[in-house]
Amino acid sequence: MKNLPVSLLILLILIGACSTTNKLANEAIHYAIVGQNEKIIFKRLGAPSSVTNTSDGGKVMLYEYQSKGMYTTPNKSKLTLNYTGDRANTEPHLNWQYSSASTQTNAPEYTIYQKDISVIKVFLDKEGNCSRIEHNLTKDELEYFYKSFKQFVPQN
Repeated sequence: MKNLPVSLLILLILIGACSTTNKLANEAIHYAIVGQNEKIIFKRLGAPSSVTNTSDGGKVMLYEYQSKGMYTTPNKSKLTLNYTGDRANTEPHLNWQYSSASTQTNAPEYTIYQKDISVIKVFLDKEGNCSRIEHNLTKDELEYFYKSFKQFVPQN
């Protein structure tokens, strides 16, 4: 039982460290982007995937980042289609036949990667300055942006 408080303390420190990393990354992104004009944002983030105009004269710049997730190799089956009947008939008779040959494969052309898309939305006012940002970046992407933008965080 004596080890329980020590384990709990270590767990709390680890949870605090994770939340601190996210907080620092969000802070670095905020200082690097919010309040900056469109040219500076373009230099720091690159060209946006899309830009839409808002009704108040501002813009929303959308940045998309793709990453590969886990790969899956699905079962592959040969699918053959045999058509019997009149092609002019409105209700054609289709006969689907499945072959059990070659049901599994590791060939690269059958490998499917899950694509995760992270988004940063940069909201510009009518003067072209960033008023706010929204994102759904992963932890790895947050760490990348923290390393890139930590020099913009003011030192207390």
